[in-house]
Amino acid sequence: MALLTASPQMPTTNKRVSLIIFVVATLLLVGLVPLVMTGWLLSEKSGRELRSAENRYQIQLVQEKARQIEMFGRRWTSIVSGLSTALELANDPAVISSAQTEIKLGSILREQPELVALYVKPANSDSLSVFRSGSMTREQVEAIAVEMGAYQGRTKIRAGEPKQVGANGHSVMPFASTVTLNGERAADIVAIASLQQISQGVVGMNAANEADLWKAGLPMVFVVIPRR
Repeated sequence: MALLTASPQMPTTNKRVSLIIFVVATLLLVGLVPLVMTGWLLSEKSGRELRSAENRYQIQLVQEKARQIEMFGRRWTSIVSGLSTALELANDPAVISSAQTEIKLGSILREQPELVALYVKPANSDSLSVFRSGSMTREQVEAIAVEMGAYQGRTKIRAGEPKQVGANGHSVMPFASTVTLNGERAADIVAIASLQQISQGVVGMNAANEADLWKAGLPMVFVVIPRR
């Protein structure tokens, strides 16, 4: 009587498992690797675009701040330049120290909220000055004017260094111009301007709280730090 032996199943099972592993590995290789590569490339591209956008924003921000500073300087140099031109066109030393000139200085001071003081020092007579007493004293106005008048450079219009005046340390910056009659120095004009508004616009000195930002409709980002 012959014995029938069953064929072994292990080799078939091993082949099936190997085939499944091969198929899964192939699917992962074909599907997952391109997905990872695509994600990495997109992430790298997004990072470059974000850095580029940030650089453009920084450049625009610097340009805007520079434009504000330039406009600030032009504004006050134009005032002292206009006064000096008007006195030169009058071509009369008496006009420089006249009551009409003092009235004109007061009118300019009222029209310019950021103007702290105007000072005119004729060469051969007493000075004329108008200023905001709440921001600086007469002595401070005269001290700044004397410093600006001591300048012996060739430029007609000049700007001084920022200074702090008053009890609260208010920051101001002087601008000066020379009045020339018949080739001689007839007077010096000094305008002292407040730096408060330009500082707020350029440096951002005034801090805003969450309520102010919310009322202004500006986006806010809250960072939550978990406790350890």
